[in-house]
Amino acid sequence: MNNPNNTSRESIAIRQHSMRWRMAAVLVVCWMLPFAFLIGILGVYLAGNHSEMTVQNFQNQLQFNNKICVERLNAVIGASRQASYDRTLLSAEDGYRRGTVSYIEANRVWMEYLTANYQKNDAVSSAILWFGNGDEPDFVSVYNEQANGSYQQIRRYQSEDHLTVAEYAASLGTKAGFFAEDGRLYLVRNLLDSRFQVRGTLVFRLNTAYCFDSLDEYPLADGVMVSLAGQTIWLLEDEQLAAWEESQTEERNDTYEWLRNRLYLRDTQKGDRYTLSSAVLLRREVTKYPFYGYPYVLCVMLFSLILMLILMMRVFRRQVTEPVERLSEGARHIEKGELGYQLTEPAGSLEFTYLRDSFNQMSEHLKRQFDRIYQEEIALREARIMALQSHINPHFLNNTLEIINWEARLSGNLKISRMIESLSTVLDAAMDRRRRTLVRLAEEMVYVNAYLYITKERFGKRLAVVTELSDALMDCAVPRLILQPVIENAIEHGVVPNGRGTVWLRGKIDGAYLCLEVANDGCFTKEDRERVARLLAADYQPGAESSGNLGIANVNQRLRILYGEACGLSLVESAGGGVVARLTMRLQKLDPNPVKMNKIEQ
Repeated sequence: MNNPNNTSRESIAIRQHSMRWRMAAVLVVCWMLPFAFLIGILGVYLAGNHSEMTVQNFQNQLQFNNKICVERLNAVIGASRQASYDRTLLSAEDGYRRGTVSYIEANRVWMEYLTANYQKNDAVSSAILWFGNGDEPDFVSVYNEQANGSYQQIRRYQSEDHLTVAEYAASLGTKAGFFAEDGRLYLVRNLLDSRFQVRGTLVFRLNTAYCFDSLDEYPLADGVMVSLAGQTIWLLEDEQLAAWEESQTEERNDTYEWLRNRLYLRDTQKGDRYTLSSAVLLRREVTKYPFYGYPYVLCVMLFSLILMLILMMRVFRRQVTEPVERLSEGARHIEKGELGYQLTEPAGSLEFTYLRDSFNQMSEHLKRQFDRIYQEEIALREARIMALQSHINPHFLNNTLEIINWEARLSGNLKISRMIESLSTVLDAAMDRRRRTLVRLAEEMVYVNAYLYITKERFGKRLAVVTELSDALMDCAVPRLILQPVIENAIEHGVVPNGRGTVWLRGKIDGAYLCLEVANDGCFTKEDRERVARLLAADYQPGAESSGNLGIANVNQRLRILYGEACGLSLVESAGGGVVARLTMRLQKLDPNPVKMNKIEQ
C-alpha cells in the first residue's frame, strides 16, 4: 500500500514545478512580448526620423564651431587695433625719423612692444612690423613657439610673401584685412598717424591650428573648407566640396544638400568687418551612425530580458521554493527524532523569516520539554541512589566518630574535639537539611575552613593556606559546597605529589560576575591538561569517568546549569608557575543569614 504522506509530497513537488513554469509563462506573455513590441515600434519611428535629426545636429555643430572661430579672429583683430590706439610704435618711429631717438633705442621700443603684446598670444605665430613704403623696409619681428611660430616663418615672409602683402596693405586704408597665400594666413593692419597717413604696417602670421581648431577637428568629415574675406583656406581638401561651394550663391548662406550619398553643410558668420563661411562634406553613412547599432541594441535588450526572466525564476526559487523546502526538511529531521533541530539558512523575506523563527522556537521548545522529562528521570534515579546511600552514611559517621573519640581519650587534648566539630560542620553542609541551592560566601567559607582544618591536621606544616577574600565579597551568593571539591582537587594534585605546598584562595568582582580563584604551586603536566580538557568539555559524559575524577566536572556543570554558558570552571597554568582554578558566576547578593554556625578558624 502506498504511503499517503509520500503521495502528498509528490503532488506538492508537481505543483511546485508547475507553478515555476506558470510564472515563466506569465512573465513572457505579460512582460517580454509587450516590451519587444514597444522596442520594434520605437525602432520604426527612429528609422523615419533619425536622418533629419542627425543632419540638424551636424548643422548646429557647424554653426557653433564657426562662432568659436569668429570669436578668436575678432580677438586678434582687437589686438592689432590696439597698436594704432596707444601710439607707442608710431612715437618711437617719429623720434627716430627726427633724429631725437637712435635706431637702437627705437628698435628696442618696437621689440618690447611686440614681445609684450603678441609673443604669448595663442592666435599669433609671428608678428612683423615694418615702416616705409614697403620696398626696402626695416623689419622688426617676434615669433611665438607655443603657437607654432619660428624664425623660418619670418624669413619666408620676407623672401616670399612681403611684396604681395605690402601690395595688399596699400589697398586696406584704415581697415584690417586677411591675406592667404598657399595655406598661410596673415592679418594685415596699417599704422596711421593723426592725418591718416600710412606710416607703417603690422602683419600677423595667424596660427590656423588655434583659430580653426573647432573646424579642423570636425568629426568624420571628408572635407573642410573656410572662406575668410573672400579667400579660401583648406583645412581638409576635397574636390567635390570645392565644386559644390562654387555652385552656391551668396544669398544661400546657411544650407545643406544631399548629393550622391554625401551631405554638404555650409554656415556663414559675420565678424568684425569680415565674413567667415565654413563648408563641410560628410558621407551618408555618418548620418546613420546613431542608428547602426540599433539591431545590436535590440538583441542585447532581448538577451537582457531573457536574463531578467532567469533572474526572476532564480529569485522566486530562492525566495519561495527553497525556504519551503528547508521548512519541509526541518520537519523531516524532527520526525526522525532530532529534537531541537534549527534552521540557520537565511529565509530571504520577512514572512519566511517569521516562519523559520517560529519553527526554531517550536523545535527548541520540544527539545526543552523532552530534556526536562529526561532530567526528571535522572533526578528520580539519583534520589533512589541517595536513598540507598542514606543507609550507609550513619555507619560511616558512627565509625568515624568512634575513631576520633578513641583518639581523644588516648591523647587527652582538645585537638580531637575540634576535629569532631569540623567534621560535624562538613556533614551538616553535605546533608543540607534546608535544601538551599545558594548560600552567602561567608557561610561557604565556614564549610571550607572546617574542611581545611581537618586537612591541615593531616598534612601539618606541609600545607599552607592563604585566604585573600575581602569583607565586601562575603554577602555574595555562591552555590553550596562549590569550593570544597576545587580545594580538594588543588591539594590532591598540587600538594600531595610534592609532599608539601601552598593553596591560595582569592576573589574579586569583575563587572556583573564574581570570580573566585583557587591556586596551588603544583605543576600542570600534559596528562593533567588532557584530563582537565576532557572533564570540562561541554559534551562530557560523567558515566564514563571514575568517581575520583567527578569533583571538578560536577562543579563546572553546576555553574553552567545555574548561570548559563558564560560561567563555569576553568583550570589554567599561571604565569609564575602553578595551577589556577577559576570559578566564574553571576554576581548576586544575599542578606546575612541569622542562623548561628560553628566557625572553625584555620
